[in-house]
Amino acid sequence: MSKWCDDGENEVLNVFLKGTTRPSFYLGLYTAPSSEPAEDITLSGLTEPSGNGYNRIQLLDNDWTVSADLATHTQKTFSCSGGAWGNVYGWFLCNAPSGTSGKVYAVGQFSDGPYNVPDGGAVKVTVKITAA
Repeated sequence: MSKWCDDGENEVLNVFLKGTTRPSFYLGLYTAPSSEPAEDITLSGLTEPSGNGYNRIQLLDNDWTVSADLATHTQKTFSCSGGAWGNVYGWFLCNAPSGTSGKVYAVGQFSDGPYNVPDGGAVKVTVKITAA
């Protein structure tokens, strides 16, 4: 299940009502916290896999489908190589390609997770966010 974070709610209002420039979006995975992150989570409050082929993935505008109050992005695959990532608990959507200086817009805790990702393993994520 996914949810908007405080920074995401604020960004939607600023872009839609004030006409500010919409940021680029990046998808990442988190290994901590093990529970669903709070709405006020920041990038420094999330721990990501380190090394072993892990990088955030940029989400392109044309890959979104919007129907009623649901936005869905095409599935993305994170591939692990060179060592294990350990337990991955969920995903996050942010505005930074790396590091902790950006904003977290949405998070999703894996309902059937965590996924213990071994060397050679992969995690597939289909981002779905509702406006409700």
